[in-house]
Amino acid sequence: MPEYSAICIFFVPAINYQLLIINYQLSTINSPMLPFRLLSISPLAPRPFHDGHVISTIDLCGCFICLQGRVEVSFGDQTYQICRGDMYIYTPSTLVRLLHVSDDAEDLLAEAQVPFVLPIIYKVLSVENMLWMRQHPCVSLPDESLAHLSRQFDTFSQRISQESARANAPQYRNLSTELLKSMGKTAVLEVVNAYFANWPIAPLPQDKHDIVFSQFMLNLFRYYRSQREVAFYAGLQHMSPRYFSTIVKARSQQTPLQWITEMVITEAKLLLEDSELSVKEIAARLNFPNQSFFGKYFKQYVGVSPKEYRGRLNVP
Repeated sequence: MPEYSAICIFFVPAINYQLLIINYQLSTINSPMLPFRLLSISPLAPRPFHDGHVISTIDLCGCFICLQGRVEVSFGDQTYQICRGDMYIYTPSTLVRLLHVSDDAEDLLAEAQVPFVLPIIYKVLSVENMLWMRQHPCVSLPDESLAHLSRQFDTFSQRISQESARANAPQYRNLSTELLKSMGKTAVLEVVNAYFANWPIAPLPQDKHDIVFSQFMLNLFRYYRSQREVAFYAGLQHMSPRYFSTIVKARSQQTPLQWITEMVITEAKLLLEDSELSVKEIAARLNFPNQSFFGKYFKQYVGVSPKEYRGRLNVP
């Protein structure tokens, strides 16, 4: 079995932020592009992040699995120190900051677009399961599970490398892409299985209301930059806004408007912290009619203006 000090698994979309996401030659296949990428990080290689780095969590799910060394992250007002045998999972629409990675850590990073990940997860987990994972992100894994995940992702990484070269031939391109997508689905399920196999809670079956909420989340990831009205999302499922809101609130303890606002504000904070875009450019990216309207919206939910928020972070 190959020796890894830590495995960090990220399921994220391709976003043009100068964050953890970089172009990895290892996993780049000619069009159509894969909805995930892998990267191996060792103590001897330059790292694509620094202590205090904000990991983009718009449309993102991910986890850290530590086999050696130490990884420290913050989620909201909570700080987690992930040591050997610990797995930390985070869900979409959260801001996670990578506080520190020890010098002896060696990481495997994998990332995938949320529209690729969520349909897989929603086939096997209920909304209650997803919210449980959101509220209880850490679990300790036995050596057997750690070794199994290490083997699985090492094999996956090697196959991506092999298929990347093969996919240069047009006749193999679609076949290679679909083959690797299938392996990617397996990787997602392996992580979910490892979490619930080592936590005292069993996955629950879905009902019709779970499906409504799941579809809302998929639609939200697709349209939140341009659509902030509950009626729009209710209409996509042929429901009245009131009935739709009742279902979402019952399943998630948050209203649709709260979910929409959380998504928009999270990305706004992310862009203010980790991009060189002006406030006006951020307002345009999030489809606000003007900078003033965006500023009022942001201050309503954050308590300070975008300029004040960025100033507190000493971002130019």
